[in-house]
Amino acid sequence: MKQILVLGGGRIGSAIAKNLSVDHQVCLADLDVSHLDQLSQYCQLITANACDDQALATLVEPYDVVVGALPSILGFDRLRALIELKKQVVDISFFAEDALALNELARANGVTALVDFGLAPGLSNLFAGHFVDQYDQVESFACKVGGVPVERLKPFEYKAPFAPLDVIEEYTRPARMRRHGKDLVLPAMSEVESLYFKGIGHMEAFNTDGLRSLLQTVDIPTMAEKTVRYNGHAALIQQLIDGGFFKSEHRENTAKVLLEQWQFADNEPDLTVMEISASGSKKGQSQQQTYQLIDHYDHKNQVSSMARTTGYTCAAGVRLALKFALPQGVIPPELIGQNSTWFKHIIDELASHDISFTQS
Repeated sequence: MKQILVLGGGRIGSAIAKNLSVDHQVCLADLDVSHLDQLSQYCQLITANACDDQALATLVEPYDVVVGALPSILGFDRLRALIELKKQVVDISFFAEDALALNELARANGVTALVDFGLAPGLSNLFAGHFVDQYDQVESFACKVGGVPVERLKPFEYKAPFAPLDVIEEYTRPARMRRHGKDLVLPAMSEVESLYFKGIGHMEAFNTDGLRSLLQTVDIPTMAEKTVRYNGHAALIQQLIDGGFFKSEHRENTAKVLLEQWQFADNEPDLTVMEISASGSKKGQSQQQTYQLIDHYDHKNQVSSMARTTGYTCAAGVRLALKFALPQGVIPPELIGQNSTWFKHIIDELASHDISFTQS
C-alpha cells in the first residue's frame, strides 16, 4: 500500500480520498477538517496550510503521491511548489496558468505531474488523445459537458459542486478554440447551442475555456469545448456579466451571494452530462464517433455525480501513476489517452463505478 496525500477537503477532494483509501493509506489535509468527521474512518485528517512553503515541505515528505484538489487560485503555485519538492503529483485544479510551463522544472526534478486529471478538462482530453491514437487523422473534436442539480429551482436552475469563484472564472475567462487550423479566442458563454440527452431532455451548451493543453499537444484542426446547463441559464448569467457583477472588484461579493443560491443541500442529488464527438479518417475511410455520459448522484454512498466523475477520474490517475512507468514531466490527460493500455486502465476503473459512455 502506497501513502497518498490529498490537499483540499472539498466535495471532490473528499471523494478522491475515500476512493483511494480502499487500497492505499490516505491522508487528507485542509485548513479546516472539522466538517470531515465522516471521512475519519477511511483516512487520516490533518489541519494544515498548504500555502505555507515550510509547512508544505514538512507535510508532504512521507508521501508517495500528492493529489492537488485546491481552489484554482492556488493551483498553479502549489503545483510548482510540489514539483520543487520532488513529489509525484496528480492535480485537478482549474487554474488559468499554463501547466506545461512547468514541464522542464518537473523533468529536472525527476517528477511526473499529471495535470487537469478530472472530468473536463480530464476525461475529455483523455478521449482526444485516444482519437489521435486510433485515427490516421483527427479532423475535429468537441466536448460538451456540465453538472446540474436534479431539482430545477428558479432563477438559476443551477448549483455549484465547487467554489462559486471557480464557476465565475469559467463563465468569464475567454474561451480558446481552434477552427480549420487557426487558433481563436471567443467570449465565454458565447455561441449557445442545443443538445439532447436521453432521459434528461434538451439542454444548452456555450463556449468555455476547457481545451487548455489540447491547443499545444494534439494536431486537430478544429476543436471546441462547451459547458452544458439547463436551457436559459446562459442568458441569465450574461445579464449578471453585463451588469458588472462579475468584474474583479465585485467578484468576491457576488460569489458570496451566489454561494447562498448555489449551495447543494446535504445529500441533494445532482447529475453530470457529457458529449464527446470526433471526426477524421482511418485507413482511407471517414470516421465519426459520438459518446455520451449521463451520471447520477450515488445515493448509497452519498457521493455527488460531479465528485464521482471528477474525483474517481483523478483517483484512477493516481493508480495509473503508481502502476505504470509514466514519463517524467508535466503530463496532460491527452498524452495518457494516446497509449491504449493507459486509456483502457482509466476507462475500466471508471466503469467499475458505473461511470460509462454510450456510443452513437
